[in-house]
Amino acid sequence: MSAPEQGQLPLGGGIASERPAATTPTVAAPEADTFSKADAFVFLHSLDTASVDLVITDPPYQSLELHRSRGTTTRLVGNWFETLANERLPDLLREVYRVLKPDRHFYLFCDEYVADVIKAQQGVGEARERDGSRECVSGFHFWRELIWMKTTQDGTRPHAGMGYHYRSASERILFFEKGKRKLNDLGVPDVLLAPRPDNGAPAAKPLGVVTTLVAQSTLIGERVVDPFAGSGVVGQAAMNLDRRFLLNDLDDSYLLPEVAKKAMPYRGRFLLVLPRCPSPDHFLEQVIDHEANGARLSAAVAHDLDTLAMVEGAGREVVTKLVATRDIERPATLRRYLRSLPWIQEAMGRTEDRQRYPILKAWLEWIER
Repeated sequence: MSAPEQGQLPLGGGIASERPAATTPTVAAPEADTFSKADAFVFLHSLDTASVDLVITDPPYQSLELHRSRGTTTRLVGNWFETLANERLPDLLREVYRVLKPDRHFYLFCDEYVADVIKAQQGVGEARERDGSRECVSGFHFWRELIWMKTTQDGTRPHAGMGYHYRSASERILFFEKGKRKLNDLGVPDVLLAPRPDNGAPAAKPLGVVTTLVAQSTLIGERVVDPFAGSGVVGQAAMNLDRRFLLNDLDDSYLLPEVAKKAMPYRGRFLLVLPRCPSPDHFLEQVIDHEANGARLSAAVAHDLDTLAMVEGAGREVVTKLVATRDIERPATLRRYLRSLPWIQEAMGRTEDRQRYPILKAWLEWIER
């Protein structure tokens, strides 16, 4: 039996093992281990409702931009990745809740800034349920913040990173539950010790810490998902524990070699584009205000302009026409353009997508008026 990596804690006491005991219950193995290269939300949208057993992820949270502007992080040097706006975090939790089976767990790595943002967005206050958890607007129950304490390589003391007013030596791991599921070992503490990995991937997470989370919240054969996979360490932990993995990231260049070798291409059906504005009326109002008055575009409208091919070429000409058109005629002008888009034509014929994506349903019903 090989020695556990730092940060991996024993299950059931005694010496830590990299695999649960052979008597651990098992479930039927799902599809092969896979990797998808797509936008995280497009990837999540492609998954069936109640189809996965655990989600562990580390989104590129917006507060990293704050640290970069202050010079208190080096992780964004070189434009490794785009950050995820805080306003999209509720969408992330909603989608994760949807794809998780009942009685399952969700772990989200973040810093103290994003932890506060998420708890505020989810309505997490002082009130607790009888079991001690706190209800979230997404449907989850929030249990607590776990701590990854970053140590020196020998594991003997905290490793102080960058920052002001006490150097940062830890990250938060928000622990959510859908339904009710008992952890596999109730003796594991809420502080997990491990050095930062040195594998060249931005914001990489240690195998030992991730292995603890997988071992705590799954059984052999269950499927673990990470929509912001990075190095693919969640897949590595799943492989070591005889779980299945389904990983996604826009950039596969940092994947650990053993994960890249094992992963098969993801065969899910992607809905390649999905609007973010709640309705075309909202989209149209903001576009006109921006073009006519110089008002700032929201991130959702900017995304939809790009998605609808209205930034340049023929689509840009439609924007110009909308500005010059009378208010009463603008909706019809936009409808004609949207109906000409191939992906809109395809989406109009797929009833199941309307049922799965309320925002798409709202857009299609407006287009079909």
